[in-house]
Amino acid sequence: MSVDSNIHVYKKDIPLHTFRMGLDPNYEEVPLEYLSFSEAPKLAQATYPHRHDFYEVLYVTGGEGTHYIDFNAYPIEPNTFYFISPGQVHYWETTVPIEGEILVFTDDFLLLAPADYMVLHELSFFHTVEGQPTLKLSDVEHLSVTDLFRSVAKEFRENQFRMSSVLRSYLHILLVQIQRICALQEAETAVGNASDKIAQNLTRQFKQLVTQNSAAGQSVQDFADQIGVSVNHLNKTVKSTTGFTPGQLIRQEVVLEAKRLFRHTELTATEVAFRLGFNDPSYFGRFFRREVGVSPGQFRVGVA
Repeated sequence: MSVDSNIHVYKKDIPLHTFRMGLDPNYEEVPLEYLSFSEAPKLAQATYPHRHDFYEVLYVTGGEGTHYIDFNAYPIEPNTFYFISPGQVHYWETTVPIEGEILVFTDDFLLLAPADYMVLHELSFFHTVEGQPTLKLSDVEHLSVTDLFRSVAKEFRENQFRMSSVLRSYLHILLVQIQRICALQEAETAVGNASDKIAQNLTRQFKQLVTQNSAAGQSVQDFADQIGVSVNHLNKTVKSTTGFTPGQLIRQEVVLEAKRLFRHTELTATEVAFRLGFNDPSYFGRFFRREVGVSPGQFRVGVA
């Protein structure tokens, strides 16, 4: 698996697994990797908290244990997808080795054409606004997804002419098929309409931008400008979709990043404050206590 573990500031930062091109000269250089858990290095099943600068689609067909994603524990179950977005912190605790497939790629590879930029905003399993970054498949759904993974694997390993173009096409098909399955499962518990979907896509786009800019100082106006909508429209849409205002979601993301740093590094409260864009560490301490209910020190020792 061609990821590189950048942990040169151990315990002063959360280890970052970065995507790098494969070194095999027989392969066309594409920012996508496919492999099975059985052939993947230990890095792919890291037991320490870490994050990526790429997207990861994990399709588990066997194994036992727990997959931790941003303070939430998910049981390792067969025929289940786990989706990891850039910046999320996750790690594994396994009692039986994991079986299944691993697909990693960069957003640059997925978003080649301008029209592709809406793809990530339409996928409910990345940069989740609500719900879980997991998807359990039925036996029929499992068969359809397995066929798609086989196509990706065959193309990736044969490295034929225009492999990059074919892989990008397969990746789009796979992600769209997964989204269709998500939509069908969601339809069993809720009835949506076209306006709901537009609102969800806009909210997801906002959430994606927030997760990519988790430092304090970014205003709702800043994000509205980036998306190309009015602040009023963004406020109404996000509130109707999530129950939270954009400002609340921004603060939640800042708090989540603070929690990641407090729990998984040895950075001081002052260092975390500056990392997150707070010029006044005292104000950051009051902000954290107000949002979390305990001080940074109490959270670090497990009070909350």
